[in-house]
Amino acid sequence: MSDFSKSMKGAKVMAVLVETRKGKKIFLLNPSEKAGKFASELKHGIRFTNAGEMKVDRNDNPLTLTDEQRAYRSGYLQSRQDSAKVYKYKKAKRKSKK
Repeated sequence: MSDFSKSMKGAKVMAVLVETRKGKKIFLLNPSEKAGKFASELKHGIRFTNAGEMKVDRNDNPLTLTDEQRAYRSGYLQSRQDSAKVYKYKKAKRKSKK
């Protein structure tokens, strides 16, 4: 079991296993699972599949994150935090009007 799978243990998993037209099976993650995956990848510096397994190259070495991948994942997580802050602010503002 990978670190990503362990970190998601106990969380409500809503990932969907989908079969493409060509018969390839892929996992689709909901936004919270995607954020958890990205956070785990940033923490460990390696890539995981949507199924939670570590991605490896031809020599079975784990694939590390490039600078661009780190930046994308950090930006994704930051935008989620920003959206949550705006939501909480607006919610408090609405509540104070009542």
